Amino acid sequence: MPALTQPYEVLLDFTNDTHDCATIQLLHDYGRNTSTAVLLQPGESVTLVLDAGSMYKYALKSRSKVANVSARSWRDVHCDISQLFGVAPSPRSPSPCASISSASGVTVDRIWRDHRFNVWSDS
Repeated sequence: MPALTQPYEVLLDFTNDTHDCATIQLLHDYGRNTSTAVLLQPGESVTLVLDAGSMYKYALKSRSKVANVSARSWRDVHCDISQLFGVAPSPRSPSPCASISSASGVTVDRIWRDHRFNVWSDS
């Protein structure tokens, strides 16, 4: 008979290790409700509390680049924002978070540009 398990929480820590500001927002709120975005200055981090094994989708933005990120983990995870924007994924190469995703459940689903809400110059 299978053992019963209790639900538990895991921590997902995003650190802004870049020289630019970055925002994190639930993907379904992106572009609709800017009051739900978290602004991270360079060097700052935010820790999100997630239900273990549940799927979460976020939009992380730095300048005009946006990374759609999925997270499903059964243990605490740390992710540097620079790893999310390293290189756009291609069919032949893994996403920039592949080394994180195989062990932790954080993956980059898509990297794209959004100039509608760009508050920083991309020069």
